[in-house]
Amino acid sequence: MVGIFLTEAEVAERTHISLGTLRRWRLEHRGPRYYKFGSLVRYADSDLDLWMAAQPFGGDPPDRKQPITTRTRSLLRKSG
Repeated sequence: MVGIFLTEAEVAERTHISLGTLRRWRLEHRGPRYYKFGSLVRYADSDLDLWMAAQPFGGDPPDRKQPITTRTRSLLRKSG
């Protein structure tokens, strides 16, 4: 059962994804699942949570810190 529906602006604010990108993704059949109520576009809160959880992510979990090696220090100096 779908609970709370969010507007485009609420989804954009929550995800920090622009309205334009959300609209383009709908045209391209990408992004989070959405519902149409006449001309209104709404996103189910639960669908948005599932979509966000399914997105790729990077970095190490906080409890698995990698030791900084000489190569890592070199790369950090170059990028910073």
